[in-house]
Amino acid sequence: MSPYLPLPLHEEWKDIDTYIKALLSFATSTPLFLNLCGGVHILDFLTSEPDLYTTLFAEDWRQFFHEHDLYDILDLILTDDLTPFRSPDGSGWKFSERREEKWKNGPLPPPSLLDYINDIRRLSLRRDFTPKFPPNTTSAIPRRLAVGMKDKKLHEVEHFSKYVDSFATSVSETRHEPITHIADFGSGQNYLGRTLAYSYNRHIIAIERKHAFIKGAQGMDVTAKMAKKKVVGSNGVAEEVCTACLPEGEEVQEEKEGNEEDDSTVFSVFKDLDISAEDLPTSTPNTTQKVEEVDTQPRGTMDYIEHNIKDGYLEPIIRHVVNPETEQDTTNPSPRTKDDARVLVVSLHSCGNLLHHGIRSLILNPSVVAIAMIGCCYNLLTERLGPPTYKLPVLRHMHQRLSVGATQKDPHGFPMSNLFENYPYSGGKGIKFNITARMMACQAPFNWSQEETKAFFTRHYYRALLQKFFVDHGIAPKPELATFDVLTRDRPTTSSSDTSPPLIIGTLRKTAYKSFINYAQTAIAKLAKEPAHRSKLLPLLENEEATIAELEKYVSEYAHTKKSLSIVWILMSFSATLVEAMIVIDRWQYLREHMASGIVQECWVEPVFDYAESPRNLAVIGIKN
Repeated sequence: MSPYLPLPLHEEWKDIDTYIKALLSFATSTPLFLNLCGGVHILDFLTSEPDLYTTLFAEDWRQFFHEHDLYDILDLILTDDLTPFRSPDGSGWKFSERREEKWKNGPLPPPSLLDYINDIRRLSLRRDFTPKFPPNTTSAIPRRLAVGMKDKKLHEVEHFSKYVDSFATSVSETRHEPITHIADFGSGQNYLGRTLAYSYNRHIIAIERKHAFIKGAQGMDVTAKMAKKKVVGSNGVAEEVCTACLPEGEEVQEEKEGNEEDDSTVFSVFKDLDISAEDLPTSTPNTTQKVEEVDTQPRGTMDYIEHNIKDGYLEPIIRHVVNPETEQDTTNPSPRTKDDARVLVVSLHSCGNLLHHGIRSLILNPSVVAIAMIGCCYNLLTERLGPPTYKLPVLRHMHQRLSVGATQKDPHGFPMSNLFENYPYSGGKGIKFNITARMMACQAPFNWSQEETKAFFTRHYYRALLQKFFVDHGIAPKPELATFDVLTRDRPTTSSSDTSPPLIIGTLRKTAYKSFINYAQTAIAKLAKEPAHRSKLLPLLENEEATIAELEKYVSEYAHTKKSLSIVWILMSFSATLVEAMIVIDRWQYLREHMASGIVQECWVEPVFDYAESPRNLAVIGIKN
C-alpha cells in the first residue's frame, strides 16, 4: 500500500536514514540557513548595524546580485537548471574568474551560492502530485455541494476525498474489517465530510470547536439537500437547529471574548509580512431559505461534535456517536468487540498542534485504526524544547513574541519524535524552530508570479523602511541581539528594558501602497488610534508637513535597499522549504518510532493534490497493526 520510499525524496536519495542524517546535519550546522530561518526578521533589515544584507551575504554574493536583475536571481534560486554551471569534468562549479563564461550578460554565480541552492533543493521534499483518477472523470462534488468553495478548496476536497475513500477501502481490505467511521479533525464547514458522506457513502464524525462553523455547516447540509431545516414561523418562535453532540457529561465550551487568542489574532502578529490567512477557516452564515426536499438516495451520515481538541484521546466522542445509549467507564475502557467502531481520522489543513493531536490519536485510541493528516499554519505550532542554542554566529534578535513562545515548552508542541527531540549538535540537542522560522515555512515561493512578488516586495520594503523611521525617531526600540548561554542553555537575554507593545500595523487598504509617503501616513494614523502608541505618534500627525519632508528623505536615502531586501526575502522563503520538510518528517518519524513498538504497521508521506493549487499538499499517513 505504501510507496517504495516512505518519504517523497529526490532521486539522489536511496536510503531514508542517510537522507535524514544529511538533512538534520545541514539544518544545525549551516550558519546561513540558521540565520535565514529564524535568525533574522524582515523588520530589522534596516535597523541593524551593519544592515542584514551586508551581514548575511559574502561580498562575492552581493557583487553577483548587484550585477543581475532581481527576477533572473529569483529564477536561478527557485527553478533554473544548475547543470550548465557545472565544470566540464563534473567535479564542481564553473568559476566567475573565467571572463569568457557569462550568465545573463553578467558574471557567473559564485560556487558557494550554487552549493547553497543545490543543498536546499536536494534536501527538500518532492511535491509532485499524480492524480488518483483521470482528468475527465466526473467530479465527486455536485454543484449543490460546491456552494461556498473557492477553486482552491474545490481542488483540495475533490482530490483528498477521493484519496480518503480509496485509502479507507485499502485499510479495510488489509485489516479484514470495515472502516465504520471517518473522523475529521477541525472540520470547519465540513466540505470534506459532506463530500465523503454524499459521494462515497461514508459515515462522518465532524469535530469542530467553533459553534459558528458547525451552524454554517448544518446550513450547507440544507443547501445540499442532505438535511431539512425548520424555518422561523410568523409567531417569532426561534428555529430548532440540531446542537453538536458531546461525550456524556461534557459541557459545551463557550468561547469568551479575550479568554484566549483565536487563529486570526495569532495570525495578525505577522500581517505586515506576506502571510495570507486564506487557509484559516472562515465562518459562513447559515442559509435562511426554506428547503422542501431532502436527497432520498442512500448516503452516509454526519454527526457534528462541538469539542475543543486538546489531545488525541477520542474514545468518549467515538462511543457517544456509535453507542450513544451505552455508558462505559472512560478511565477503564473495555476491550473492543466486533460491534465497536473502526475509525479513520483525517484532517484537511488542521492548524498548528491540532495535527499533532490527530497523529497521536492513532496511538491513544483502540478505535482509531488509520490516519491521513494534512497540516498548515506552522506558525501556530507551539515549541516543546525551549529556545535554540548554537555556537554558530546566529543573528537572532530578542523580539517579545519570540521570548514568550520560546519559553513555553508545551508538551504538545514541536517536535513530536524522539529523534528530533534528542538530535545532538554543536551547543546542545533537539531540533527547534522559533515562530519566525515556522512562519516562513508557510510561504509558497514556487507559486510566486512576478506581479505578486512586486506587490509583496513593496509591502515588505515599506514596512522595513517605516520601522527604520520609527527606530530613528524613538517611536520603536532598536532591537538588541539576543545572547545565548551555550553551556547552561538558559533562555535568551537582552539588555533592552523597553516593555511597550509592538507596533503592529496589520492590513491596510490597497491604495495605501501607492507610495511610501501614502503608506507611512496611513500606518501612522492607524497606529495613533491605539492608546498605547498615541502619545509618541501625535507629534508626527500634528506636524504633517515636516513629517512628509522627513519621510521623503528616507525614500531618497534608502531606495537602493529595496532590491537587497527582496533578495533576503527570496532566500528566506526558499530556505524555509526545509523547515516545512523537517516539521512533516518529524510527524512521520513519530509514527515510525511506534512501528518499533508494534503499534503502527505502516506510515509514509505523500502529496495528495497539486502544489500549484494548494502548496500545503503533504499528507502524513499511518495504519495501525
